[in-house]
Amino acid sequence: MTPTDVYATTNQEALSSALAMIDLRRFAGKTVPIKLHMGEPGNPCFVRPELARLVADAIRHARGHPFLFDTVVAYPGDRSHRRGYERVAQQHGFTRANVGCHVVIGERGVRVLEADVPIEVASQIYDADCMLVLSHVKGHIQAGFGGAIKNLGMGGVTKASKRRVHSMSMPLHDAHTCTLCGLCVPACPSRALTVDSEWHINRRACEGCGKCVLACTTGALQFEHMSLARGLAISAMACIRNMDVVYVNSLHNIVENCDCDCSPGRVLCQDVGYLAGTGAAAVDAASLDLIDQVEPQVFERYTGVDPREQVACAVTLGMNDQYVLHRL
Repeated sequence: MTPTDVYATTNQEALSSALAMIDLRRFAGKTVPIKLHMGEPGNPCFVRPELARLVADAIRHARGHPFLFDTVVAYPGDRSHRRGYERVAQQHGFTRANVGCHVVIGERGVRVLEADVPIEVASQIYDADCMLVLSHVKGHIQAGFGGAIKNLGMGGVTKASKRRVHSMSMPLHDAHTCTLCGLCVPACPSRALTVDSEWHINRRACEGCGKCVLACTTGALQFEHMSLARGLAISAMACIRNMDVVYVNSLHNIVENCDCDCSPGRVLCQDVGYLAGTGAAAVDAASLDLIDQVEPQVFERYTGVDPREQVACAVTLGMNDQYVLHRL
């Protein structure tokens, strides 16, 4: 594959130049969803409205018609339904007055089949033929890190598909192979496992991260279908197949936990800047490379999960992780 051009800048204003080099005229006359996460109440580290405005302005300058977009979440809370998420978005500054375009929260989807997995892609994404994906790069206790692939794989689909992605990586237990060593118990961030004279799982508490499977040394635990990383990659690919997409990753406030967590945790790495390109795997790979130059393997050291598995899984589905970095 031909390497993807990825543009890097430490200056938010220079990001406009990066987007110009990508040539947003491809969006002229088209309705363009800007997929982003507008923040969990209590978490201040999400992408700021000012950055969303810059991106929306760049699309408008190219004669496209942008709108900000995200989907409701699968867990309880204000963002689990459209009106609640609209209120949160307004509280966080994502209003038409601030960002210069409409803000849309999606609840419904269209079923597609990707790698033999049924996925309900958000209707607003399914109906579009182009998109800009604006992602905040940070740690993630279950997936290793969150970038463009995670933004799409979990945020571009319906509640049912969010649950499916997690359920596919729930553990299957083989009692004949299990030695009851208990290594899986501390690996579980959801405290869903116990080991005494038998192995037990609270499947209602299990979030399907698969960290117990990675901790098992005897092969007694296997993924029910696949790893969370592969599930996220499949879900992301379902969102973007046959679509013209531009990606912007913000490497700022690189904290321990996801934007969905009301407590983002400590900063893991100093701010690195912004990346822009036309490939999710390439932009995520470049993000990880630049962070590793400052804090080597920081996500893996914190989460115990290899963040590059998402990228590797995306490559097996046809994405390209090869890139040429251009510093502005």
